Amino acid sequence: MRIPDPANTVEQQLELLRLLRQFGPQTRRQIAERTGHSLSQVRQLTQGLVEQRLLIEHGIATVGGAGRPSQVWSVAPDACYAVGLDVGGAWTHAVVLDALGRVLVKRSEPTTRAKSSLALLHDLRRLVEAALSELGARRRAVRGLGVAFSGFVDYARGKSLDAPNIPHAHALPLHEYLSSAFRLPIVVDDSSRAMALAELRYGAARYSRNFIGVNVGVGIGAGIVVNGQLYRGALGLAGELGHIPVMPQGPPCSCGRRGCLETLASGRAIAARARALLEQGTPSRLGVLGGGDPARVTAEMVSKAALEHDDLALRVLDEAGTWLSVGLAVVINLFSPDLVVLTGGVMRGNHLLLSIVQREIDQYILPLLPHPFPVVLTWLDENVGALGAATLILDQEFEGGFADRMALTATR
Repeated sequence: MRIPDPANTVEQQLELLRLLRQFGPQTRRQIAERTGHSLSQVRQLTQGLVEQRLLIEHGIATVGGAGRPSQVWSVAPDACYAVGLDVGGAWTHAVVLDALGRVLVKRSEPTTRAKSSLALLHDLRRLVEAALSELGARRRAVRGLGVAFSGFVDYARGKSLDAPNIPHAHALPLHEYLSSAFRLPIVVDDSSRAMALAELRYGAARYSRNFIGVNVGVGIGAGIVVNGQLYRGALGLAGELGHIPVMPQGPPCSCGRRGCLETLASGRAIAARARALLEQGTPSRLGVLGGGDPARVTAEMVSKAALEHDDLALRVLDEAGTWLSVGLAVVINLFSPDLVVLTGGVMRGNHLLLSIVQREIDQYILPLLPHPFPVVLTWLDENVGALGAATLILDQEFEGGFADRMALTATR
């Protein structure tokens, strides 16, 4: 009698879990067809996963509309949990996901303006702790914390190198501090890359293998997905779209250079341009929206006024959209993606600014590329960065975390 190889069985079970994560609930016959395993093998594998509480019954289906009903199987939602934290220039969001990627907990607050690096870390710890506390006893099944940070991130070492829009974020030891605080695996990545991962798994890029996710908020960043994988570059700094120089000797940028795209098309740039025009005496409804104080005008107010056909606001958005199109054309011509997804606080729901980008971009990209080029808005909410950060942890689980625990069970 042939004795099954425990290591081989674990790998096959992990393959089955990955399949169910990708395609959703399946019958044993569907699993067999997708994996090439026999029905008897699939029956053994599913039984083993049920015994480990990693698989559950998900109802009954009649395959092909006829024949005997078959049991449908799904990854158990409580097989693991993952926490995601997204630290942006304006807001910080925390979420908890179950094994199916469903959001169980959401918490948000304005990004702290702490007086020191340690105080900033303490504030982030407090927000994560508040999210974890909502899980109760389920907290024991949390497998890690993913951190999306809006700045220059050292992915390999898990630290913020610098973050122009977040005070006291220079050389911030996120991995070191948070792993000590929570005794959990920690993954730290750039916010824009985390957003792109969320778009790939749950959003507008679910059916794309090569796309650019562009985060337009206080600053501008991009997540580059090549063949279904995030591209980080040799130093983990790929995607700094906001710091592409597009106007030599242009406005000073927070990075220390001049004329970066971020100085012309970010939320901060849109607000600054509108304020400057107001201070020059240009008439605008923004004077009312800002309570008579140009310093109170925000990018959100500019978009609101533009929808009301305010000339100044329309002019500012037209300029920003044109510059954004120039920057997007650079990465489109460089990477030849099949899609661009615009996300972030400035772009979410901003169909007017999207229309400007769609109008302008085709004149800057290569003639051989599709015209009109597919540029779309995200349909995910403001938790998109935290969602992507938590997904970094789920990816680790489905790549190896489950396997480690299954191997322990198999050797007992």
